Amino acid sequence: MKHHPVRRMIQLGLIFLLSIPCYSQRKVIQFSGLIVSGEQSYGVPYASVYVPRTTRGAVTNDVGYFSFPLLIGDTCIVRSQGFRPQKYIIPDDGRVSISVVLYLQSDTTLLPEVEILPFPTEADFKKAFLALRLPDTDMNRMRRNLDANVLARMQYNLGLDGRMNHMYFVNQQSFSTVNQNFVPNTTQILNPFAWGQFIKSVKKGEADRRKREEDED
Repeated sequence: MKHHPVRRMIQLGLIFLLSIPCYSQRKVIQFSGLIVSGEQSYGVPYASVYVPRTTRGAVTNDVGYFSFPLLIGDTCIVRSQGFRPQKYIIPDDGRVSISVVLYLQSDTTLLPEVEILPFPTEADFKKAFLALRLPDTDMNRMRRNLDANVLARMQYNLGLDGRMNHMYFVNQQSFSTVNQNFVPNTTQILNPFAWGQFIKSVKKGEADRRKREEDED
């Protein structure tokens, strides 16, 4: 017995209609909330909040806020770059709007190490390095900078570094501490200028004494 084509199409149409969920029985509510980072509680901007395989969804604003209508029982997925996706099912608790705060956890991805080399193989690098020839000007400049006389002159004109300044200061402090109880040497026996001043003072004293004796006479 063959089936009539029209009857067959009607049967398939009924099966298709029965397989479609009856959304008219599901309540529409306003779903809004704030997507924040679970570690710092900062709003996550431009995160996607959507119901898979539907056109219902939204994107968070600069501070992580979103709001859009959906149906009771929908399963929302929250995704953002650098965070683990999170799932939220709309409950059927009689409310006409739902406001939530959803926390996202950071998702750290460790990438394999990538080593970038200027040559395909180590052998090619060795070959190119051994074949390297520096310009004559660079070689002459290198020889001039490494000349023994130039290095000696630079060393002579080089000032004290931090370590040497510290050692000098410590030595001065030690010398001052050791000699703090000694009387400073004020002897001027070997000073020719001191002898000159002494002779002048003696001559002046003799002249003053003669003048006083003459005045008394």
